[in-house]
Amino acid sequence: MKKKLFSLGIACAVSVLALSGCKSKNAANENNIVNISILNSKTEINEVLEDVMNDFMQENKDIIIKLVKFSNTGNYADRLTGLIAVDNAPTLSLMDVADIKNYKDNFLSLSDEKWVDEVVGGISDIAKNDKGEVIAFPLSTEGTGIIYNKKVLSDAGVNPDIIKTIKDLEDAFKKVKASGKDAIIIANEDWALANHFLATAYAADIDDSSVDATAYFEGLKSSSDAIPANKKINGLIDVFDIMKKYNIYADKPFLPSYDTCSKLLGSGKVGFWYGGNWASGNILANSNGNSEFGFLPVPMSNNASDKMNRSIAIGITKYFSISSSASEKQIEAAKRFLDYLVYHKNGNKFLVEDCGMIPAFSNMEIPKTDPLVNEIVKYREADQTIELVNAYLPKNNQKELGGALRQYLNNEITREQLIRIIKNFWKNS
Repeated sequence: MKKKLFSLGIACAVSVLALSGCKSKNAANENNIVNISILNSKTEINEVLEDVMNDFMQENKDIIIKLVKFSNTGNYADRLTGLIAVDNAPTLSLMDVADIKNYKDNFLSLSDEKWVDEVVGGISDIAKNDKGEVIAFPLSTEGTGIIYNKKVLSDAGVNPDIIKTIKDLEDAFKKVKASGKDAIIIANEDWALANHFLATAYAADIDDSSVDATAYFEGLKSSSDAIPANKKINGLIDVFDIMKKYNIYADKPFLPSYDTCSKLLGSGKVGFWYGGNWASGNILANSNGNSEFGFLPVPMSNNASDKMNRSIAIGITKYFSISSSASEKQIEAAKRFLDYLVYHKNGNKFLVEDCGMIPAFSNMEIPKTDPLVNEIVKYREADQTIELVNAYLPKNNQKELGGALRQYLNNEITREQLIRIIKNFWKNS
C-alpha cells in the first residue's frame, strides 16, 4: 500500500512538473506576441480590412491585429478622443483628413519610413505636425471636376478635349441642349457646393500663390475685404451662373438627390455633372454598358493657358497614423503593417481591388477598369492638378457657405449677396 502511494505521489509530481513546463512555454510564446489595434473611420471597408489583417497575420505570426469597435451611430473621432483620455489609444487610426490636425500631438513621426519617397507628388502639409514631420500614411486619392458622358457629347458634336475656357464650356452646353439632351445636372447638397465646388476657387488661388494652404486660409481671414475682387471666386461664380442656366432642374434645383444626379449622367439624360470619382459605381451601374466617362477641369476664366482651366482638384482623403503612446514593439508592428500595404501583393490588392481606391504610391499598378480613376491618374501624371483643400476649411463652412450656395442655386439671393456672405464668413472665421 505504501509502495502504491509512493508511486502515485511520484506520478502526480511528474504530471505537475509537466503541466508547469507547458504553462511556462505557453507564457513565453504569449510574451513574444505583439497585440495592436486599428480604429477605422471608413467602416464600409471593415470586411476587406479584416481580410488583409488576416493575410498579414498569417505571414507575421508574432503580431495580432484587432479592430476597435464603435457604435454605428457614433463618431470615430469621439471614440478616439475617449480612448486617448484613458491612455488606451489605438495603435493605428484611419483618419479623415480634416481630423489629423486635431490629434497631431498624439501621432508618431513617420518621416524616416521608406514609403514616404513612394508618395506621388509628395506628402501634403495636412499630414505633418508643427515640426514639419510626416505623421500620416496616405491611404487613398480622390478627385473632383466636371464629369461628362462622352457618348452624349459625341452625339452632340462636342469634343471635350477642346473645352479650356468658360466660353468653351457654355458652347458645349448649347450643343448638347440642341441635340435634344439636357446639358447638366447640379448636385444641391451643401457639402458638394461648399466643400468641393467653391473650394476649387481657393485651390486655384493657392496654386497661383507662393504660400501653402494653411497660410492661404489664414490670409483669407485677415484680408477678407479683398474677396469681392478675387478673380478665382468671381470666375467660379461665372461658371456656376452658366451651370444654373442649363441645369435640367433649373426650376426645382432642390428636387434631385445625389443618386439621381449620378443616374441621369450615367443613363445619358444629361451630358455633364460636377462631382467626384466616388460616384463612379453609381454612374456605371446606370450606363447600360457605356464606360466612356471623363473629367473636365472647372474653367474659371476665358484664358485657355491658365493652369486652373487645365487642372482638376485631387487629394488624399484618408490617412493612417500611429499612436506615439504605443510601445516600441507595437510601433514596429504597426510600421510593418503599413509596409505590407505598400510593398506586398496582398496589401496592394486590398487597396486597389478590394477597396477600389486610387493608391497614393508610385510603385502600385492601377487597374484600367474605372474610367474616372483612369482620368485622375492621367491628370496626375501630366501634373495638371490642384489640391483638394476641403480639409483646411472651417467646420461650419459646409453649413454656412453651403447654405448660401443653395440659396443662390434657388435664386433666393443675388450674386452680390452671395459674395458678401462669403466675405463675412471668412472675416468672422
